[in-house]
Parts: sequence; structure tokens; C-alpha cells
Amino acid sequence: MKVNGQKKTVEVAAAVIFDGAKVLATRRLGGPWDGWWEFPGGKIESGENAGDAAVRELREELDVDITLKGLLSILEWDYPEFHLRMHCFESRLADPAHAMHLSSHSAACWLAPGKLYSVRWLPADLQFIKSLDLLQYIKQNIITRYDHFDRGHDRNHVETVISQAMHLADFYDVDRMMLYTAAAYHDTGICEGREHHHTVSGRIIREDSRLREYFTPDQIETIAQAAEDHRASAKTAPRSIYGRLLAEADRIIEPMTIIRRTVQFGLSHEPQLDREGQWERTHSHLKEKYGEGGYLKLWIPESDNAERLAALRKIIADTPRLRTIFDEIYKEETR
Repeated sequence: MKVNGQKKTVEVAAAVIFDGAKVLATRRLGGPWDGWWEFPGGKIESGENAGDAAVRELREELDVDITLKGLLSILEWDYPEFHLRMHCFESRLADPAHAMHLSSHSAACWLAPGKLYSVRWLPADLQFIKSLDLLQYIKQNIITRYDHFDRGHDRNHVETVISQAMHLADFYDVDRMMLYTAAAYHDTGICEGREHHHTVSGRIIREDSRLREYFTPDQIETIAQAAEDHRASAKTAPRSIYGRLLAEADRIIEPMTIIRRTVQFGLSHEPQLDREGQWERTHSHLKEKYGEGGYLKLWIPESDNAERLAALRKIIADTPRLRTIFDEIYKEETR
């Protein structure tokens, strides 16, 4: 505990656990707040980081393992006896089929969109409900759009970009919900084609009336600009820290994944090319975008993308090795 004025500050970690758009709420058992609802979690122990505390507490309270997706918010609240600082992590159950066993709660339930106010939340947790409503809207109405896009822009891609953006946000003083929203919407413009998808994504953000319930016009404009600026082939630097964070998160430089996605894109969009044609296209694209002097730019020094880009460039520079990798992937993708 730390002293905050005349009150002690209690640091806690909470897991905001999603199953699709539904979120888990738990009802307290015993004590002065008996019967009130909260996000499961508990105190951060001395020497423990908040993420580890959330994982440990969920094992102790619900007998479940969780996977953390990123820090969503740090809430502050003054209770009569102490000041609370609560770290809220987006999470999912590692094994959804594993049954929960409650040890510190009298009940648990999954709240669907529109049902968030059907339970009586603890005062500190209640602060997060507006943001939670936004997250449920995004998961139900925005993330699902990616199920209809190609494999390079599918649900797995957008969820990875969101997670990457949330981790990079740890190094900067930004509004996490703004960054989360920009990441969630950044490729929605693919619905009108790949070439101008970044500008279409910006338009989709500006035209989404629901976002006006959560953000000011200036905030919405910043979110839209971040989506417009994320593209690797952009000729100018992102206009804000949100654009730089999103652009960096979107890179996801994992050498073998990038090579595979390049092959997949060629097979999907230029199916008329034979094996040698696909090889030439793959080789040319990788050199143009990721090779030495390529157009891809990195913006966030705290990211590990620079190290991964260097590893990818070594593969690209070694043409025989790259050809071997291409041949293996091509064979797998054309079976």
C-alpha cells in the first residue's frame, strides 16, 4: 500500500473477460459490499506486476486461467477507508470449456450488450461501464466485419493489432479507448477494396454516429486520422501519436508470417500467375516493402519490430533461402 494524502492507496488488478461481446461480472460474497457486482480480480502483491496479479487472482477466485489482451484503463476511486487504483485488463478464458469454481463470489454471469446496467456495480467498477459499452459495441458490430475480409485482414489480424497497440500504449500518455477504437476500425475500409481502404476506414469512423456517444468531435477526428495514417506505404508520417502507435502495431513483423501472407495475397488476388509468376511477385513485393531501403517505416522505438525487421531483411537478402521458404509455403497453400 502507498499513502495518498491521508488515505492508503490499494493497488488492484481486474480482469475484464470477454466471450464474444459478452463480459463476465461476479457478485461479491460477504463484507460491507456483499451482493454488489464487480470485475473479478484482487490486490497486487508486493513485487508483483498488475498483469501477473490478474492471472493469479482469477486462478484463486474462479479456478480459471486467463489470457491477457492488454491494459484497458487504470481507474481511481476514493472509498471512505482507502483510495483504490484499479488496473483493468481485457482478457479471455484460456479454456472456455473449463468450469468456474467460485471461492470469493456468490454468483457470476455473462452480460450481453444492453444488459450492463442490469446488475448493481461497485462504485469503482461503475466508472468503466461507459467504456465497456463501447467495447461491446465494437466487438459485436465492428470486429465481426473482419470475418468477411481476406486472411491478411481477418479477425485474427485486427485482434492482434489491437493487442499490440494496447501494449505499446504502456509507454505513452494516451487515451486507451481512443487507441483501441482506432485499431478496431483501421481496416474496415477493406469492404471497398484494398487500394484506398485506409481513407475509407477514416470515413467509416467519422460517419459512425455511435462513436459520438463516447468521444468528442476532436477525438473522433484524431481516431479517423490514425486509421488513415496507419498504412505502411503512406508517403508522410502519421499526424499524431495515435497514428504512430497504430502504424507500429499494424506492422506485426514476424518474418515467416509476412512471407506466408505475401504468398497468400498473390494466390488470392492474382490467381492467373503460375508458380514462377507468384515467386517473382512475392520476391519483388518483399524487397520493395521490407528490404533495405524499402518503404516500410517504424515509428515507436519501444517496439521490438526493428529487431524482427532486421531478421526478415536477412532472409530477403538471401535469395536461395527465400526461394526455399517460398516453395514450401506455395506447396502448402496450393494443396
